[in-house]
Amino acid sequence: MDSSFLQALAQAKPDPGGGAAAAHGAALGVALLEKVVRLEQRRQGSQERASFPWDDFLKRVRQVAEALLRLQQEDIQAYFNLAEAWRRGDPAILAAALEEAIGCPLRIMQQTQVAMALISQGGAKCKQHLLSDLLVACELQGAGFRGAHHIARANLLLMTRNPRRIVWADDLAHTLKAAEAVLQQVRTELLERQACR
Repeated sequence: MDSSFLQALAQAKPDPGGGAAAAHGAALGVALLEKVVRLEQRRQGSQERASFPWDDFLKRVRQVAEALLRLQQEDIQAYFNLAEAWRRGDPAILAAALEEAIGCPLRIMQQTQVAMALISQGGAKCKQHLLSDLLVACELQGAGFRGAHHIARANLLLMTRNPRRIVWADDLAHTLKAAEAVLQQVRTELLERQACR
């Protein structure tokens, strides 16, 4: 997550765009979670580590981070493919490109839910002074899934006269509702634990 992505994002060109930015934001949140896990690993002795498997937990966190970075690249490719499909004007190619331009942001939204579940688990076991970082991580997941939803909805509007449009709309609405509920739950858990001093 170096500054090269941010520099590319700021350029006057179509890609990377909002979907990749949403995945990047969510990946920033996962990086904060990884920081908390690494601090806990360094702090804990062998007996404390046995009570919560931070080493195994870190592997799961890294898997989510890698998935979000993959999705960031997939979104860039999906936008490129969509632009190319519009240029070619082939209805079948355009339909497939639209499916991917909606599916990729949907997968970003789904991955943020996995990330929030891990934030919840880490937040239940880490030291209280680290909870503020996890609250930031949680909010970044919220920005990630909401941003990805905006991109998916914009691409959905391009899908005219396609019977799958209603299926995608339902999937997006359901995923957004579920992600909002998870965000609220995890935020509440972290805030309640933070208040118990």
